[in-house]
Amino acid sequence: MLIPPVKIPFSEEDIERLAGRFKDVLRSGYIAMGPNSAAFEAGFADWLGLPFAVGAGSGTQALELICRARDFSGASVCVPAATFMATAFAPIAAGARIVLVDCDPRTLQMDPADLERKIRPDTRAVILVHLGGFMAADWERIKRTAADAGAMLIEDAAHAHGSEAGGAMAGTLGDAAAFSFFATKVLPTGEGGMAVTSDPQLAERMLSIRQHGQSRPGSNVHEGFGLNYRPSEIHALLGLDVLARAAEILEARRAAAAVYDRLLSGTRFSPVAAPPGQKPSYYKYMAFLPEGVPRKEFKDLLMRERGYVLAGEVYALPLSRQPFWTGNPEFLAHPLEVLPGADEGCSRHVCLPIWPGLDPDDQARLVEAMEDVCRRVRSRPA
Repeated sequence: MLIPPVKIPFSEEDIERLAGRFKDVLRSGYIAMGPNSAAFEAGFADWLGLPFAVGAGSGTQALELICRARDFSGASVCVPAATFMATAFAPIAAGARIVLVDCDPRTLQMDPADLERKIRPDTRAVILVHLGGFMAADWERIKRTAADAGAMLIEDAAHAHGSEAGGAMAGTLGDAAAFSFFATKVLPTGEGGMAVTSDPQLAERMLSIRQHGQSRPGSNVHEGFGLNYRPSEIHALLGLDVLARAAEILEARRAAAAVYDRLLSGTRFSPVAAPPGQKPSYYKYMAFLPEGVPRKEFKDLLMRERGYVLAGEVYALPLSRQPFWTGNPEFLAHPLEVLPGADEGCSRHVCLPIWPGLDPDDQARLVEAMEDVCRRVRSRPA
């Protein structure tokens, strides 16, 4: 591959520093959830300006902790169709049924008008997904719609570490938020997640649920339902390191995105633009193909003839097209239907490689190759 689709931001200096800290953890004999996990939770909460952060084993677990802590049994939860399946699986695991909401085909963000049509009397939460690190331009309207229905606004901020809208950081807009630290994320630790909130009762409940329902960890007294959602001490060590470098990582991603913005100006490709006043994290750099250009053919030709592999889409197949629902209709609170905005947006976009340290000359060569391949794909007879 001429440009890796993803590159984890650990330099040789970072690796040497982390190796020393890893040795310290091993020497301590405390490799389960401990001081590094607690420090990462405190540091992440402070970074966001929130009082509570609860670590978990993954972003999915963090989202599920929020849903279980509010008990969505028998309720409905509204989820945008352009997201990863985990956004729906987490509330399902907490006993909810899903309402799939269409998306704006130009941004892949939740369509507030479709949400207003579909939100129900039994809706307990609306999950707002900051797709690719972009925040919905209409997030305040979506929040009002949720509040008017008596529902929580939960942010799925798995892609959005450090994203900002009007000075407010992703994870601080609603009642609670879930972050992922999977290997490809903006702040990567391999695995891990974090649920954040300003609600002390919600935080206390999540702490109990993640420790088998114990109100006091290690007490062996179980007052409610819970499972093992505990974070890893080793991954927390990595989390502390990337959190300390968050500003540097975000600056590098935004610099690479600015290069793409300049290179793609005047081309056939239409990048997803940040709404005014927003600073995306650019977990993904999303751009739409010209109408009529088949994505698979374009990507295959780009790889075969020019040697470039693009990053994975967000997402190639919307939730409303996932075969899971056909065999499990009981998990839907609203009849399955065609969602044209999600269909169009998910089918037409590609994601360009973006990571800290990406060479602008490499970006220029990639865009030139994309333009060449796009011309030839379009010129072929139907």
